[in-house]
Parts: sequence; C-alpha cells; structure tokens
Amino acid sequence: MEWEWLTGQVARLPAAEAPLSADVGLVQTDGMLWIYDVGASPAAADAINGLPGKKTVVLSHFHPDHMGNLEQVDCEAFYGGVFTCKKAGGGTAVSRELFLPEGVHLFPLPSVHAKGCIGMEYGEYAFLGDALYPAVKAGQAVYNVSLLAQQLQVLKGLRAEWFLVSHGKPFAQSRDAVISRLEKLYAQRVPGQTYLPAELN
Repeated sequence: MEWEWLTGQVARLPAAEAPLSADVGLVQTDGMLWIYDVGASPAAADAINGLPGKKTVVLSHFHPDHMGNLEQVDCEAFYGGVFTCKKAGGGTAVSRELFLPEGVHLFPLPSVHAKGCIGMEYGEYAFLGDALYPAVKAGQAVYNVSLLAQQLQVLKGLRAEWFLVSHGKPFAQSRDAVISRLEKLYAQRVPGQTYLPAELN
C-alpha cells in the first residue's frame, strides 16, 4: 500500500474494502507525523509503522474501520472525541478546538453519522473522516436538522479550501461545493422536522 501525496506535507493511504479500512491521513511537520485515522487492515498498519519519526494519532470517530489498528500502530499519543477515547480506553479527549504546534488544528465536528466526530485542519486541507455522511433511519438516508446546522457552522469557520472525506469519491472535495450542497439540503427543512432526506428534491 502506497502513500498518495497531495502536497509535500499531506498524504493519504486509500481506503480498502476487504477488510473494510478507512482512508488514513498524514500530515508531516518538522517535529511530528500526524496520522488521521489508522484504518483496520494489516497493510495500513504496516504503512503507518513504516514511516520514520514520532507519530501522533487523531481518530475521527470510533467505528472499527477508522480505529481498528490503534493497538498495532506505534505512536506517541492519540486524540479523539470523548466517546471515542472511552471506546479506546485512553487518549486525549477533544471536546473543544485545539490549536497544536506547527499549525495543526483539531476540532469537534457535529455529525449524524457517529457520535463525537473530530476533524483535523492543516493549511489548505481539512480531514473530516465520515462526518459528512448521513445516518440511516427506517431504511432512508437522512440528516438530523439540528446537527446539520451545527456542522455547517463549524465547516464555514474553517480556512481550508479542500475537505478530505474518507471513502469519498473524490477524496478531496472543494470546500465551497460541500458547503453549498449542505446548505441546499438545510434550506429544505420545515418547522418541527427532525430529519431531512439526504437527497436534494
């Protein structure tokens, strides 16, 4: 499995289907390798461990395809949402924005997909994991109206021009296009409605 470089400092390992393993993000700063999600496949763990240097892991959320390799990966420390850290039995819980050394920005990202999602912004890129995806209720893909409003507020506050979406096709999506799509969905809400269909009418 090979790293795909978006810039000289930002890369990813592509997601895999068998076993299901999320995209793994990498930000290479002068003092640290920041790993965003660790995947679940042996190939992803090997690729992460094969990187020279100190590593800090950031877990987007608690689903196994994103954090399954945590015990197999050699790292200095890891960050995650409160719920994710409980599932993992440790780590530093992110309950508010953190501005870390060398320009790494961690932030809670409200999402109907999973409880306690965390994003990581660096320069013109923001790793978002699965946070943009809907949930499934009664067989239908939906967004929670309140969470969607909160998510839009967070996304609009980011400076990154590209949102990096795990399992996404494409992986790198224009900030403006993502926000525009979600705003159009949110505009279709009606008073008293809890969930919105994920598809635009």
